[in-house]
Amino acid sequence: MKIIEPKVELWQQGDDYKAHVARCARVCYGRATGNDEATIKRLINDEHWSMFRHGTYYIIANDSDKTLETIIINYANTIGFNYHYEKHVYYITVNGNWVLDHKTQFGYISKYIVPIEDFRNTEIGFHMMRYTFCVDTQISTSRELNRVSPNSIAEKSTRYVYEDGSICRPHWISQKEAELFNNDNNADLDEAMNVYLNGCKRDFEEYKILVDKYKIHRQDARGKLPLDTATRCIYTYSVREWRHIIDLRYYGTTGTPHPNCIIIAGMIRNNLMELGYDFRD
Repeated sequence: MKIIEPKVELWQQGDDYKAHVARCARVCYGRATGNDEATIKRLINDEHWSMFRHGTYYIIANDSDKTLETIIINYANTIGFNYHYEKHVYYITVNGNWVLDHKTQFGYISKYIVPIEDFRNTEIGFHMMRYTFCVDTQISTSRELNRVSPNSIAEKSTRYVYEDGSICRPHWISQKEAELFNNDNNADLDEAMNVYLNGCKRDFEEYKILVDKYKIHRQDARGKLPLDTATRCIYTYSVREWRHIIDLRYYGTTGTPHPNCIIIAGMIRNNLMELGYDFRD
């Protein structure tokens, strides 16, 4: 068994929308690389359109276009469509799922698409940006994050858990102790840690027995996996949505968050601060 570190990584969409969506989608299948075009085609054909929520189109247009104005009025409250109007200019973001659901409308407004950096470099656009974060954490912590997330999520399926078992280091085990255990799974640590780690090891071993010996499907054997099993999640949200999640899972505006969740939310907060966004201490 292995203990991995909790981690957060910013995934920039860049100029290749399809490559970004495909990269996010592959996390569900435990893959790091693949054919982008084939992945996109499969997602569309299988109607796995939620993965396209990780892709964003950025639009700037003035209010002289009345057809555009009508589209905004009619679709302003639809999921995946966000806009801000200021000084006769519309700033719009739409995610890829919205695009697939509203092909005709997008076909019209797409002529106003601007490069990501052009949008971000405006005062309004800067605060409307959407950011994708890749999160390595515990299954238990992903549940905490998912409960407060507006459903732009890709998560590694438990069908693809490593047979040798990986947990994500919980807050109460130090990096040094995790390193000692990784070097020797029989290392004698604190008694509570020994009970916890031996229990996780046993769960992974029994999971492997169910799959290998008894041919139980992984999706059924997963009930044996410990809640601290390592998982990878992808989240894509606007700055405003990220602020809400951080309020709940870092600052604890509605109650004290779990320490493991504070670690991840804090890493996301730090990334956003590096991008130029302000947060209180």
